[in-house]
Amino acid sequence: MKAYILTIDNPTSRDYAAVCAKSCDDVGLDWEYFEGFQNMRGVHAWAQTGIKLTKNEGKPFNWPKKVDNPPVLKSTNAPEKAECCTAGHAAIWKKIAEGDDEVAVILEHDSIMLHPINIKIPDNRIVVLGYKTKDPKRYDHVKAGPPTGFKDIYGHEGAHAYAITKTTAQSMIKEIETKGRLGCVDNAYFIGHQRKTKIPLCIMDPTPAIGWLRKSTIWQTSADINYKFIDSFNKNYK
Repeated sequence: MKAYILTIDNPTSRDYAAVCAKSCDDVGLDWEYFEGFQNMRGVHAWAQTGIKLTKNEGKPFNWPKKVDNPPVLKSTNAPEKAECCTAGHAAIWKKIAEGDDEVAVILEHDSIMLHPINIKIPDNRIVVLGYKTKDPKRYDHVKAGPPTGFKDIYGHEGAHAYAITKTTAQSMIKEIETKGRLGCVDNAYFIGHQRKTKIPLCIMDPTPAIGWLRKSTIWQTSADINYKFIDSFNKNYK
């Protein structure tokens, strides 16, 4: 099992990613940084993923003229940044689908691991690892303990920390190449009433990771909304 930490060439992202990497070291989880996309339009980011994208939310995907050398933008708006982030996630899925690891953990730069993962990750599931909070110390992960199982869930607020198998990654790439880009990663793959992927969600119980909310590299403020906590988290979150 390996973790891929999605980061960009930005001081805030680098600082967050270093904390995330240390947390992986602390729980004995192998990891590597994955360089995401920035300072470009979303279509150019998708063109860098190597995924054979033909549709964009049901409409034809118009490939940019400069695929290999996209124009560098001095600044991008939040929706374009979110799209670059989404393309980064998809590029990681492709790497997993074509790689040697049977299971992988995907961590956005502001996530932290709290426990090792010693249970078998199921195929055909996006397995989320934990909730978001501005103060990680509020969750007594030591008392809660490491994950022992899974609970099916309707939705989850964000793609900050999750695990998939190689088989699931292959299904996710196939879904994109047949149905097209489904939308931004949080919306299309995690948020309950907006999900468009056919791959179900579940959450590790107890949760082994957390999204540590601080200054966002995409939005003006970080969204601290969560779905209803599972019992093991709720009992240990004060």
